[in-house]
Amino acid sequence: MFTNLNLLVYFIRKDVKGKYAGSVLGALWSVLLPLLQILIFWFVFDGIMKARPYADTTNTHIPYLYFLLCTILCWTAFSEGIIRASTSIIEHSDMIKKVSFPNIYLPLSVTISSYIQPTVGFLIFLIVYSILTTFSTIYLLLLPIVLLQLLLTMGVGMILSALLPFLRDMGYVIGHAMQGLFFLSPIMYSIDKIPERFRILFYLNPFAHFANTYHKIILFRELPTTTLLLSLVAISLSSFTLGCFVFSKFKDGFSDVL
Repeated sequence: MFTNLNLLVYFIRKDVKGKYAGSVLGALWSVLLPLLQILIFWFVFDGIMKARPYADTTNTHIPYLYFLLCTILCWTAFSEGIIRASTSIIEHSDMIKKVSFPNIYLPLSVTISSYIQPTVGFLIFLIVYSILTTFSTIYLLLLPIVLLQLLLTMGVGMILSALLPFLRDMGYVIGHAMQGLFFLSPIMYSIDKIPERFRILFYLNPFAHFANTYHKIILFRELPTTTLLLSLVAISLSSFTLGCFVFSKFKDGFSDVL
């Protein structure tokens, strides 16, 4: 299934070059758009509503912008990766019908491509944050956490990309589902501000566990619990394995429905 990695690299390069083809600012948009989104959220929730991410008084010293930046760039990669991977097979229908190649590289390549610019923005945030506060070696743990998130995104992307050619109506739901997951993730507020009876909805959201981990590591310089880390590993590996399985089951029928 993964015999020709050079082909995967080719698709990644092609997607990165084509994403902003014809645009005056080019790839700079992938930094400007998340930055604009962050500024809007910061202005509305911090500047106007005076929102605070944590309900308890002990953490009110944490600037809202720091809380937001810990997760929103990672969410951008997660959301864009899933949405773009889900349509990758349909968008390349002509290629799939004419050329024989490992088409699993299509959802994988757009997922990886979707992570490049947000990851760069995330690194810039960490550098600036470390300068304004203090650097901690615990930040090195963020690398495997982001890689686990990438595996989760790949898994979900492969499942959706395999099913969408057969269930076209799913395409109308995916964007709204991701918007719902956004509001059910501790991105603009922490889980401790959610009433107990509704928290189960957040714990069922896989990205919520990643967001909590980013906040623990960056804002509080705390190691995630063993249970939390094992949960992230289990969620990510299960998602990726299931994604490979589902894709392999459906890939032979793509040419019949595209």
